[in-house]
Amino acid sequence: MQSIQAARLVSVDHVLIVSRDPAATAEQLFVRTGLASIPGGEHDGLGTRNVIVPLGEGYLEIVEAHDVVLAGENPFGRLVVAGTHRADDEGLDACLFSWSVAAQDAAAVAEELNVGSMPLSRAGVSVLLAGVDESVTDPARPFFLQRSAGQESPARRPADHRVAPVGIRRITVSTDEPWTSWADHVPAGSTQLQVEPADGWLGSRLKELEIELIDGNAIVLTFDHPLGVRS
Repeated sequence: MQSIQAARLVSVDHVLIVSRDPAATAEQLFVRTGLASIPGGEHDGLGTRNVIVPLGEGYLEIVEAHDVVLAGENPFGRLVVAGTHRADDEGLDACLFSWSVAAQDAAAVAEELNVGSMPLSRAGVSVLLAGVDESVTDPARPFFLQRSAGQESPARRPADHRVAPVGIRRITVSTDEPWTSWADHVPAGSTQLQVEPADGWLGSRLKELEIELIDGNAIVLTFDHPLGVRS
């Protein structure tokens, strides 16, 4: 399949795997790939909670909507619920569903793109998100994340991996939309972003993620195989 836009190098903050049971999904991911998780927590007032898989450059957020009523009242919760429904439609326990990029000023990005913004917090975390509702309707499209001053990404936190991840090498999305204005706000980085035409009835989606290991091998996660395969 030919890409609809030449690949470019971008900075990916993290990738979401939506699951009905994050702890079980994290355990299965560890058994399958050797990638270990660390505790996350419950997001304040959003009806969602997570565990984290640090990758060096970027991380995985394995997230669930534990209170679907509360989750339906905010953009991030709606994103997680949408991912759950997408997984259910495909007969999956979990799916690779959305991705995020860091922003120095998420409020300014929201204004320029004419999208909404929202705070998200849990123990030790306070961030501002922008463009989350747009990621609900088009999962190929990232949302933007700004951390509070002095707050570091969990990407480099220690974890008991059996392998040595370096970071996210490549992310592939498929979309019904042409290259749009949001792409100009994605900061440059070391991850290859590949944009492909949507796969028919599957529509826009986060299609594939490649995690680089220090030994030169890689772990590949896909939309319908979010627990990954070694390559």
